[in-house]
Amino acid sequence: MEKAERLAGHLRDADVYRHNLTFGPGNVVLHELATHIELERPRRAVAMVDDLTGVSLPGLAPTSIGHLHIDAARAHLAAGDRDEALQSLLRAREAAPQMARIHPMAREVLRVLVSLHRRSKPELAILAKWAGLHEA
Repeated sequence: MEKAERLAGHLRDADVYRHNLTFGPGNVVLHELATHIELERPRRAVAMVDDLTGVSLPGLAPTSIGHLHIDAARAHLAAGDRDEALQSLLRAREAAPQMARIHPMAREVLRVLVSLHRRSKPELAILAKWAGLHEA
């Protein structure tokens, strides 16, 4: 991560898209967040997400921003914060609606939330119906 952050620091303030790849500080954040989740360190991932609240990640495509929010939802769910997991899914939907609807990780978080909450959250039922997971 140190090398990736150092290399990203050599780029301008925004991520750049070259050779069908995204390079830059925002992309490093995305990969670090995903790494914490995959290594079962959800609290570290949640801390990263909290640090990013209100931060703009210039140069990242909407699908990358959507993926950031999907990973945030995964981290919040793993840390036991169902409400923030739902809010992160809603932010993913705002950033990249089609991705939020069909991405397997988003659908899994949504499926788990629906099974845990059942009918107690109207916005969850609406999101699940929109994604085709649940009859509201």
